[in-house]
Formats: sequence, structure tokens, C-alpha cells
Amino acid sequence: MRVLVVAMTMAGGAFVVHWLIWRVRIPRRQTAALLAIFMLALPVGLVVATTTGAGAGPWLRTPWECLHVSLWHVAFMLAYIVAYSAIEERSPSMTLLCHVADAPPPGPTRAELMEAVRVVSPVEIRLGNMLRDGMVRQDAEVLHLLPKGRRWAAVFAGTSSFLGLPRGG
Repeated sequence: MRVLVVAMTMAGGAFVVHWLIWRVRIPRRQTAALLAIFMLALPVGLVVATTTGAGAGPWLRTPWECLHVSLWHVAFMLAYIVAYSAIEERSPSMTLLCHVADAPPPGPTRAELMEAVRVVSPVEIRLGNMLRDGMVRQDAEVLHLLPKGRRWAAVFAGTSSFLGLPRGG
């Protein structure tokens, strides 16, 4: 139980730091900022948990407990970042749900929902994010893959190949 409490406290602490920073100013590179926050929380949390504790000694007492906390923290961090990227920009489904929720009774018409989704282009949003994050560069109407984008493309292509999935989205 101690291990779970430490792991959840570290993740919760990282989340609070994330929330406070985003309240002051949303970073330009949000994913990189989240990675930095959660990766910094890991060694800080491990140092605190192995040097302080309740009563009889430190919260974490063995290397195995530290490993368990580290694995849980990394898994939580990756899951949170994936989930955050999904809510960072509204998907068509999220746009529809919010539009229905915000509409006065009796609710929106099908035509109003179609217009709401037409205005929000997930491709444009993702392209903007890739330009912002330095994965692609745009010259006039032509897009060029930058080194960072080439690395990510290799990761996705390699993962798809390993899993036997077709290329593409």
C-alpha cells in the first residue's frame, strides 16, 4: 500500500505542478513541458520517499519498491500525455458532445451539428501543432519533414511494421 501511495502522490504532485504552470501561461510546446514536469517529479519523488517517511523510516525501503514506483510513474506519465493530447484540441466527437450539451432545449438540429463539425478541422489542428512543434516546415503550399518529424515518422512506421499494421492512419 505504501508503494501505491507514493506512486500516486508523485503523479498527483506532477499534475498539480502542470495545472499551476498552465494557469500562469500555457507553454508553447505542451507535450515537451509535460514530459519535463513528470520526468523531474520522478527523481525528486524518489529522493523524498527514500529519505523521509512516516514513523519507522522512509516510505520506500528497498530498490524493488523504488523500481515499482518508477514503472508505475512512467506508465502513468505516458498514459496521461496520450490522454492530454486527445483533449488538448477538440476532436469531432468532443465538438459534437459539447455542442449538444451547450444547446438550449430542445437541442441542436442535425444541420447545426454538421456545421459545428465542419468548422473544426482536426487535420488543420494537427498540422498546426506539427508546424508549432518543429516537425514540419511549410514553404508556400509544400510541407517539408524536419529532423524531429522524420524521427517520429520512423517511430510510427517501425511500430506499425512490428505490429503488422498497414502504413498510415
